[in-house]
Amino acid sequence: MILYNTTFVLAPSTEIDFLSFMREVYIPALKADVLVHTPRLHRITTQDKDANALSFALHFYAEGEPHLQDILSNTGLRIADLLVKRFGEQVLGFSTIMHEVE
Repeated sequence: MILYNTTFVLAPSTEIDFLSFMREVYIPALKADVLVHTPRLHRITTQDKDANALSFALHFYAEGEPHLQDILSNTGLRIADLLVKRFGEQVLGFSTIMHEVE
């Protein structure tokens, strides 16, 4: 299994709209994709209480590289496009692919 993580960084003023979008659009789209396993959204806690940005991590599992590429090429592109259309540069994200170490 592969863990795919996207960390989103946003201004505090965008938090309510961002979380609504994630709950109503982004996560349901991932759950509807049969290749996506256990999508979850987490708030990232920072040590800096005066930080002017919030961070959230969204992750899910895929069975292997071909499945992940399929997810990213289809559902991933569609929801990323919706995110950009909705928030533009107000929400920035970067993704990481992780393989379990046995």
